Parts: sequence; structure tokens; C-alpha cells
Amino acid sequence: MRAFAARLREHGAGDGPLDGEAYASLGTGADAQPWSVRAEELWTTGGGPWRTHHLAVALHARAYDLESTGESEAAHPYWKRALAHWAELYHDSAFWDRMHEHLEAVAGSPVPAATVQEVRERLPRDLLAPHLTLAADRRLRDPLSARAHLDLVRESGFPPSVIANARADLVREALAEASRDVEEGRYDDVVELLASWLTVDPGNVEAARALLYATRRHIEIVVAAPGWAHRIEPLVERVARLVLPAWDEVGTPAGSFAVELARHEYWRGIVVRELESGPATEPAVLEQATLRSGRHLLRALELDRDLALKSMYRDVEQLAAEEWALAATARQRQGLPDGHVRDALRRALAMSAPGPWGRLFMARVLINLHAPQPEDLATARRLADEVAADPDADKPEIVNALRGVVLSLATGHGPAWS
Repeated sequence: MRAFAARLREHGAGDGPLDGEAYASLGTGADAQPWSVRAEELWTTGGGPWRTHHLAVALHARAYDLESTGESEAAHPYWKRALAHWAELYHDSAFWDRMHEHLEAVAGSPVPAATVQEVRERLPRDLLAPHLTLAADRRLRDPLSARAHLDLVRESGFPPSVIANARADLVREALAEASRDVEEGRYDDVVELLASWLTVDPGNVEAARALLYATRRHIEIVVAAPGWAHRIEPLVERVARLVLPAWDEVGTPAGSFAVELARHEYWRGIVVRELESGPATEPAVLEQATLRSGRHLLRALELDRDLALKSMYRDVEQLAAEEWALAATARQRQGLPDGHVRDALRRALAMSAPGPWGRLFMARVLINLHAPQPEDLATARRLADEVAADPDADKPEIVNALRGVVLSLATGHGPAWS
């Protein structure tokens, strides 16, 4: 290997006067170094056909030396420049063809093209691996430095698939640990573990999905206990902040990430509904609360169209309809124009399973519009008829509310509605 390396160097020494001067600045024999300030200056301004490669090696070596002596902040720009040059070479097929010819010339025998291609394919993984190791090692004791190394990975310029695989490798062991903790009921430990990884790599979709899953499993148990809404509110809002960067990064979530996001949005909506919403709330406060809860519930349905088929979430459309109908009610009670009221009401009317309370809230809004149209009153009457025919709507409070809607139709809009 030493002899072959010597022949490589000898073969490349005649690239040009600038390259020769740069090589000379690296020293010889036992004093040889992979980088020097002079070589870096020369290859930054010019050089032969290998200058990008030589500069990448020099910058990489200088970054490594700085990092190993504890000068991480000073090393960062060298890492960044080195990776940018390596990525440029990775994408440059002409460079690899030239490298193939160069190796064959030095070796004096054919070099399989597959060998060169294998080196090209491995290059990104080998170059990114040290940054993953440093990020993992510094995750707890120096999260800012750890995150800086993940930034280098994300911004390296290598193909997105390569970067995604590297980020998945970063959290693979953590995800296995989190899965074991969930099965054993150590939910707080899971949240802290995954939160620490998401501090290092905020957009890591796999870590975000695992956090959502663990949180959801915990919530599904907690909701059976008194005071559950107050108990889970800090958790759901913290998790929402932690997973938002991953959501932003993917744009439109898909697969299990979208499914877990849907359940999380459901619980965010339910917490607001439980703690802040209700027909007796002051109208302006009620409007803001129902708009928040309604948006979360609507987003849950958009993320997972099959959410209502899951046993614990089958009431999602019913609750969404109630919240949007209450938002319309709150706007109406504040004297806002019919257009603003209808804007909230149309979302409630779009729900396929609004439930008896949702239907009654919507009917009341339609009846009390400033200028109700015949079709509004017809819709209100249909909604009242559906509640009357619902065998599950036989509770006294629902029957009394239905009676009020029917009387409003009969007495407020003429004999046609009696």
C-alpha cells in the first residue's frame, strides 16, 4: 500500500507548477502532512485537474485536526467546505472516469470499473459517518455541537436518499430503546430520550414518528383517569413543538408518520375542547377556543381519512362538527355578519357524522341568522328531524334542546314551519 501510494503521488506530481508548490508545502518523508495553509491557498485559487480533490483532502484533514484538539467551532467551516468539495466530486462522473484511467496508469494493469463505482457509492456514507458519531457522542453533554454536525450532514450536498439513510442510522438504536420502553410503560423516559435526539436533529422523521407513537400510547391510558385533560396538556403541546420541524421538512406527511400525527392532532383538539370550550363560555373566548380545537380535529381528519374507523377515535367527525358549530354560534352571539357565521358553519355542515349536539347547534345557528334563507330553514328542519329519529338522542338534555329548536322554527318563521 505504501509503495502504491508513493507511485500515485509520483504520478500526480507533474500536474503543474502550482500543484508542485502545493505538494512541496506538505513536506516529505516523516514530516509529510495532508494539509498546509499554503497548499490550501494555492488549491483554492487554481491548480490542475485534481485540484478539487486535493483541496477536499486538505480541508478535511485540517477540520479533523481542529476537531481532535477540541476546536470544534473553528473546525466547522473547514468541515463544511470539505464536504461541499467532496459532494461536487461525487456528482462529477468525468472525475470518476479520470480517476479510473489514473489508477490503471499507475497500476499498470486493468482496474475493474465496478471497483471505482463501489468507491464512489461508499464515499458519502464514509464521509458522513464521523459526523454521526460525533453527534451521538455529544448529544447530551454538548447538544449545540452535536446539532452543528447534523447540520453538516443535512447540508453536505450528497443525494437526499443518502442523507436520509444517514439520519435514520443516527437514531436506529435510540428507536429500538424507545420501543422497549414503551412496551414496559416507561413513557416519560421515552419522551426525554427522543426529545434529546430531536434537539440534535429536529427534522428527523423517524424520531418524530416514534415520539408521537409513544405519546399516543400514553394518552390512551391516561384518559381513563380523572383530570386527564390537565395532565396531558403540557405533554401534547411539548410534543407538538418537537415534531413540527419534521412535519415542515416532509411537507405532506404520509404513512405511519401521518397516522400518528392525526392522532396527536385529535388529542390536541380534545384538550382544548375539554379545558377551554363550552356553550356557556364568553362568546369571544369561545370563538377562539372552538376555532383552535376545530382546526386540530379537522387536520386530524385530513391526515388520516380512516381515523374515524378506529375505536377510540370514531367520534372525531362528531366532535369536529360540534366545535365548528359552536364557533359559528360564538360569532353569531357577538353580532358578526352572516358571512362570518356561515364560514364556520359550512365546516360543521361538511361533516358526515355530526351527532345530535352538532346537529342542534347547527340548526340553532341557521334559524338565528340575520337573514335566513328558505334553504337555511329547510336544513335546520332536516337536522332536527335527524335528531328526533336518532335512537341515541333520547337523553333529557338533548330532547329539551330539540324541543327548543322545533319551537323556534314553528313560532319564528311563520305557518310554513309550524
